[in-house]
Amino acid sequence: MTHTDTPVPPERRDRASRGMFMILALVVVVVVVGVLVFLFTGNAEESAQPAAEDPQTALADAITAEVEDAGVEFEPGLVAVDFPIRQGPTPSSAVESAQDDSIAVLRAVQGSDWSGTVEITAFTAPGDQPEEQNGQEMVRMVYLPETVDRLDPDGIGREDVWAEADEQFVDPALTG
Repeated sequence: MTHTDTPVPPERRDRASRGMFMILALVVVVVVVGVLVFLFTGNAEESAQPAAEDPQTALADAITAEVEDAGVEFEPGLVAVDFPIRQGPTPSSAVESAQDDSIAVLRAVQGSDWSGTVEITAFTAPGDQPEEQNGQEMVRMVYLPETVDRLDPDGIGREDVWAEADEQFVDPALTG
């Protein structure tokens, strides 16, 4: 018969309790490091989203994605967009292309956080007209913020988009 009540020497007991303490301390350190990593790097959903973009840059990108060769400049309370008029097989196709581009600009503005005035200017493209007219301003429209808010770019017709502008200029050469 064996005796199970043998006393354990004190140094052996201290070594065992120190081992348990070290394991417990290691678990606490791992948990704390994990929490800190999560807090400072964010979760997977947040890190998968791109950083917030500057609203003006976002608007300029939206316009240039829709309107070929568009230039976009910002001044306090004003976004100025200019683009060359694309020529087509008939004179009316140039007007239609400029009207379509104007609608695309208004659509991009309404889809953004911009709340200022919109100025749209269309120029003749180099090579489209006789040499003395290259780069000539053919269309200039100014839309005040309340007009932009009121218009429906998806519902407005080509023939109405310029008529709705608060200020308008169309070169007579375009209208025939």
